[in-house]
Amino acid sequence: MRRLLPIRLLAPLLLVTVLLSGCAAEAARVPVPDDGRPPATAPEPPPAEPAAPPQPDPTPPPATPAPPAEPQPVPPADAPRVTQAVVAGHTDGDTARFRVGGAEERVRFIGIDTPEVYGGVEPLGRESSAYTARAIPVGATVWLETDIELRDRHGRLLAYVWLERPRAASDAEVRAKMLNARLVLDGFAQTSTYPPNVRYVDHFTRYQTEAREAQRGLWGAAGGGTEAPAPPASAGSGAPGTTTVFITRTGEKYHADGCRHLARSRIPISLADAKARGYEPCSVCDPPR
Repeated sequence: MRRLLPIRLLAPLLLVTVLLSGCAAEAARVPVPDDGRPPATAPEPPPAEPAAPPQPDPTPPPATPAPPAEPQPVPPADAPRVTQAVVAGHTDGDTARFRVGGAEERVRFIGIDTPEVYGGVEPLGRESSAYTARAIPVGATVWLETDIELRDRHGRLLAYVWLERPRAASDAEVRAKMLNARLVLDGFAQTSTYPPNVRYVDHFTRYQTEAREAQRGLWGAAGGGTEAPAPPASAGSGAPGTTTVFITRTGEKYHADGCRHLARSRIPISLADAKARGYEPCSVCDPPR
């Protein structure tokens, strides 16, 4: 009979058998390279970085070219020199208030005279005042042109009032755009010349002749008949062969040039017309008789 190994020897043998079986199984799972070295473990790839958001193009798109500005008209060299002003108020037919350069000016219109509305209303006085107020309402923009003397003895600015900016001093523009001229043409003013401010005296004289011949305003029946202001015989010293004297707006006498009674108004008239209208000679200046 075979002898059985003692149990104390059998336990170590079983442990060795189990260990050898585990090594054989591991060797079967992991292939060994030909050179006998274990295979290198491939490094894990780095984590992918998140994609950056798209950046706007730093180059701005080309700007759309602006349309070329319309060229501003350049006033001709001989255009009247004017100052822009805004109407601030009205006084009467030939005087108004304007804002000029931040200051308010009382302006007397050069070369004309309208019937009075203060100290006794003269024929068509209110009508001439209303005419001016309609032509230059408060807030309207006008252009003022001065002459040689800037102010009268009352401190008022002396000016020609243009309703539109003038391009030239042509007769057509004076007729259409200057308020002084319009008042004369429509019969609401007569010429009243005080040298040296005589730039447009020839224009105003022609316009007064037209208004008188057409019997407009002062020269028509509405002007008050013989009480209407008398027109000048001509632009200067009268027509050839005519003696010129002077009357005032409210007086009843005619005067020689230079008479002290002509300080406030000086209206030229022929001697024959003065006598026909009933004017008497002044006893101070001794005019022609």
